[in-house]
Amino acid sequence: MRINDFTLRNLRTFCAVVEYGGFLGAQAVLGMSQPAISAHIKDLEVELGFSLCRRGRAGFALTEKGETVYAHAKEMLTGVEDCEARLGTLRRVLTGHLRVGIVDSEADNPDLPVHRAIRRFFSREQEVRLTLEIGTPEALAKALQTGDIQVAIGPFPTRQSNIDYTPVYVEEHALFCGCDHPLFGLADADIGLEALAAHAMTVRTYLQGSELSALPNPRVTASVSNMEAQVMLIRSGCFLGFLPVHFAQKWVQAREMRRIDGIGLGWRSQFYIALRVQPEPTEVARLFARDMAQALVQPAVSFD
Repeated sequence: MRINDFTLRNLRTFCAVVEYGGFLGAQAVLGMSQPAISAHIKDLEVELGFSLCRRGRAGFALTEKGETVYAHAKEMLTGVEDCEARLGTLRRVLTGHLRVGIVDSEADNPDLPVHRAIRRFFSREQEVRLTLEIGTPEALAKALQTGDIQVAIGPFPTRQSNIDYTPVYVEEHALFCGCDHPLFGLADADIGLEALAAHAMTVRTYLQGSELSALPNPRVTASVSNMEAQVMLIRSGCFLGFLPVHFAQKWVQAREMRRIDGIGLGWRSQFYIALRVQPEPTEVARLFARDMAQALVQPAVSFD
């Protein structure tokens, strides 16, 4: 088969359907109706000569050939986007698709102003489409390796050889309990390691080693994959748990949580700007990484 503009359009639609779990999930991302999406997939299947997916009451699922087509299509479309970005650089206009990933619950962190980096980036003459993903460090690291994102911002406790890590920010973490927890009303001096060992803890699986390193006998009975879930369990009054200090502040101020100090349990998490080494990052990816680093060391600036 020959790859033409219609084939590329249909492949982009197909990839969106796969990545967002079906036709309904892809609608908002593509800005298309379900019948239009279905027509694109059908046209692609006719062009290829085989079915790509099954859809019905059982839900959306790829056929074996559909999985192969998706893998090849992702590789090709990423190459097209990178080519567009490099050609745009030649005519001195930023072009392409910028895909950025960041760990969760950083939107209101005054020490990690991602919004200022975005503002700085888009103040230039550009024709760039932005996708901003939120995920765990493990998910972002995997997406960086596969090319699903180009720039990642997070702690990344596990290093990978093909990734360049630039340290940019240190996040402070502390132990918290909810207002309904038995320890909430006690003074810090009355809370020791033995007292903590008697209470259930919730941990973030991707940071479990760091969170528990100073606790000799932690009683871990719950785990979460993100900080919003961690907050829910802590606020229930049933669990102790670690949170970034900036993220917990609003619940502390509302007296729905308290920080447990005085035992030396706090720890710090080094954040990095991460880019894949090979294939070489596009100009838009490198430029956004520089903008992010600059936003961390400079006060808010108007780019109007």
